[in-house]
Order: sequence, then structure tokens, then C-alpha cells
Amino acid sequence: MPITQGMAHANTGGSARRPAVLLVENDDLLASVVTALLTTLGDVHWTPDGEEAERLLATRPWDAVLADVELPGMSGLDLVRAAKAAQPHVATLILSGHASFDYAVEAIRAGADDYVTKPVEPGQLVTKVEELIALTRERRAADREIVLAIGAHPDDVEIGVGGLLLRHVAAGHDVTILTLSGGEAGGEPAERAAESRRAAELLGARLVHADLMDRSVSEGGSTIATIKGVIDEIGPGTIYTHTARDVHQDHRGVHSATLVAARGIPRIYCYQAPSTTVEFLPTRFVAIDDFVERKLDVIDAYASQTAVRHYLDPELMRATARYWARFTQSRYVEPLEIIRESDVSTTATQPAAEPSKVTIPTMSEAV
Repeated sequence: MPITQGMAHANTGGSARRPAVLLVENDDLLASVVTALLTTLGDVHWTPDGEEAERLLATRPWDAVLADVELPGMSGLDLVRAAKAAQPHVATLILSGHASFDYAVEAIRAGADDYVTKPVEPGQLVTKVEELIALTRERRAADREIVLAIGAHPDDVEIGVGGLLLRHVAAGHDVTILTLSGGEAGGEPAERAAESRRAAELLGARLVHADLMDRSVSEGGSTIATIKGVIDEIGPGTIYTHTARDVHQDHRGVHSATLVAARGIPRIYCYQAPSTTVEFLPTRFVAIDDFVERKLDVIDAYASQTAVRHYLDPELMRATARYWARFTQSRYVEPLEIIRESDVSTTATQPAAEPSKVTIPTMSEAV
């Protein structure tokens, strides 16, 4: 079964992507000088505000964070702690007008990877930031999560876990989308394929597009073989797929085929689709507050479908994510059924939990 595949976007965790540097400095003149220096290394985003910088940490994977120790509101040390919490691999640098050894020790204790006193010698700063970028990428390479999201048709994955995949990408994870059919029953295949490529680009994910027949995606040989081929190629540790609690036969077929093909994968989760039944029983709730609007931008890539599918109405999609947030302290959530959740590979699939055995957490859980 031929498969078309390619990078819809440069791998967000690899060297092909231009480095991204977050500069948090309330001295406008110094910020302009540092920005000019560092643009030779990558894309530099400057903000004078610690709270704004904390929000930006959730929007993309950063390769280096530079922060003044004394900022209005949130301090540079607090921002370093927030950066480590949001993106554990990112290397951080504190800039300070204090040459005191005690300040440097405090910065390192807060999690900073380096400490520089002002005024900064330009060549020294460029060298240090180069080292920070390399350190971040070494950490990611050593501890990179590989994620596979499987859908029967174009837009299935984006509807079910679009926000969650954006969250994975922001954390520097490798994300691949496997779309098993062209969705020809719902539109023109060439158009839908182009929309899939655009959506994957917006997500920052790799797209693998197979050519199984829409409305004939079985739980058997060809579907299993296609999924297994991608699993063998990329070696994912986490898989997202359709739930069995669905009225669409393709979705149920993909669910069953995934469990066979992915029997050695340690983490398997099932997402919700518009055709999912009321028996869908999630026990994992992932906050997507910082990604819900970008998810809607991804869905907009499927213009042929948004024009005719009422379930793609942005208000309804927000409302669905808002509904599931009732089990959490977040505002928007994507729900998941847990098939298997382990730190090690296994050779046997486990059945989904029966309704009577499920406990619902009261807090959203991190990816």
C-alpha cells in the first residue's frame, strides 16, 4: 500500500529549525543592542515584561531564554523557574547589573544555566547564547518524546487532539500525523490532501498520508500494516487514536487496528470525534488554554469542510473544550480515554476501562 509522506514543517526539535531566543529585558536600549547581536544566531523575541514572557513560554519551543534579574513584577529568577517548569530542556541565562557572587549563586539555584553581569561584552554574549542553544538541543535530543496521532480521515486528528499536539510541539516533541484515507467520501481528495498538508504545517508536525479507501478502512490487514509501518519507522512512545465508542465504522476500524499494530507502545490514548457516542468515557483531561485559538486556526485550514460541517463551527468547538474543563481547573480541555499508560514497552494490549471502574480526576493532567 503506497504511502505519501513528508515534512509538512521543519522538525520542531531538530537542527533544521532556526533557533528561537526569548529576551526579557526592560532596558530598551540594551534590548535593541542584544537583539541585533543575536539575530545572527536565530529569531529573537524581546519583551520587557516578565508576565508576558511567561505567557510566551507556552507558544513555541524556545532554544534560549535570557532574562534581566530585576524586572517589573515577576523577577528574572521567577521567570527562570517558570521557564524550567514550562520547557524543562530550555537553557537560561540571567543578566544582572550586580557582580556579587551571592547573586550568581541565587541565579544558579533558581535553575539558570549561566549568569552574566552588565555591561556585557558582545562577543562573549554571542558565544554564551550559542552554547545555550546547543545545550537546549542536546537535552531535547537525549530526552525527546516521539508522538504519533492516527486518524481515519483528514481533520480527524486535528479535531480530537489539535490543541494537545500543539502543546507537544511547544514542548519540543516530535509529532507525526498519520491520516489513513483521502476522505474522498467527504470532498475532493486532492483538495483535502492539500488541506491536510497545510494543517500539519500550522501544527508543526510531520504528515504521513496513506491511501486506504474512505468508508472502507477496516480493522484488518492493510490498516494494521500501514499503522505498523509508521510505528516501526518513527518509534513513538505515545499514540493517539480513535475511540471504539464511535458510530463511524472507519473510526472503530482504526481503533482496533491501532491496538494490534501498537501492542508494544507504552502509552495509547483515544480521542473524541464528532461521531463519538455518549459512551465515550475520558479519564485524562489535558489543558489547552494557551492553544485553543491556534487549534481553531488549524481547523480553518480545512476550508472545504468548515463550509459544510456544522460541528466545525468555532463556537461549538470552544464550547466542547469548555465543557470538558468542568473536571479540571482549566478553561479549555481535550479529553482522552486511556488504553495504556506506562513508562515501559509492553507486548500485550489492555482493554479500555469499563465505566464502573473509572475514576475521574479533579485536576487536569500534563501531557
